[in-house]
Amino acid sequence: MNFNFISNKMSRNIIFILALIFSLTFSASALYAQNQEEEKTPEEMALEEADRLEELLKLEPHQTFYIDSILQHDMRAMYNELQMLQMSGTQEYTAYKQVRDKWVAQMDTAYRRVLTNDQWMVYRRSIGKLSKEDLKILRVKERAEKQAARAASKEKKRKAVTD
Repeated sequence: MNFNFISNKMSRNIIFILALIFSLTFSASALYAQNQEEEKTPEEMALEEADRLEELLKLEPHQTFYIDSILQHDMRAMYNELQMLQMSGTQEYTAYKQVRDKWVAQMDTAYRRVLTNDQWMVYRRSIGKLSKEDLKILRVKERAEKQAARAASKEKKRKAVTD
């Protein structure tokens, strides 16, 4: 009888341990699946960035095409290079940062050829790399544009009232 008591207690412990392992395994696989869904491909990230820049910079259709092409190519190349570093076992932050900085500089150089001076300054401001001097120039231009838009709006309202 004593043997059955030990056997029943062991079987309950085994069942408990198996249930615990099952629940942990299920939780881990669910978290892994969730992380996989959240991770975006370089192409998806490029598309989102192109959309963001199109809205921010008020790009013309041909500019949007070029910006999207630049991003699709360069983000995929940067991703591939970072994957190679990871597969080689590199764990140094500086190596990853150098690769990222190289491709960001490449994209900036390509953007510069596509954007107007005003768009370039707005872009540089959005990434926090606009000099204080250029920031002052940009603010003066933006104020002048707002004043011109207000004056045009007032003139339009005045004409609507007089007609």
